[in-house]
Amino acid sequence: MKNPTINYERLFKITRNKNAVNLSESMSVINGKASKENFEKEVYQMTFCAIVKGKKKECNLLVTANECICEEEKENLQNQLGVVINGSGMYFEILSYETNFSIQFDTVHSVFVDTDSVQNGKIFFFKKVV
Repeated sequence: MKNPTINYERLFKITRNKNAVNLSESMSVINGKASKENFEKEVYQMTFCAIVKGKKKECNLLVTANECICEEEKENLQNQLGVVINGSGMYFEILSYETNFSIQFDTVHSVFVDTDSVQNGKIFFFKKVV
């Protein structure tokens, strides 16, 4: 007996309000059926990227949408890039950052709905010069 083929992808709808990132309108699409509830169980990667001391550095976080981002991942991000975050994979806030950086959301099996603040699953944060 042959295993049935499952058609699967994520539909990310990411919004940003100041330093808060919200994925609550995102969905998982399995065999053509979209579900916010299935997205809540998703595990996906976020890649943070910044120029630190003249070198491009990346930090990958593996998060679950409905769970808090683990302390180890947050500490690693702060140590490597100087970015401090808090929250869950569904909604988190950038508390502080030392330099400009970007976040790229998982592109594997993913489709992105562009919003005013997020294009192709990528968000940019710019340090204001005073």
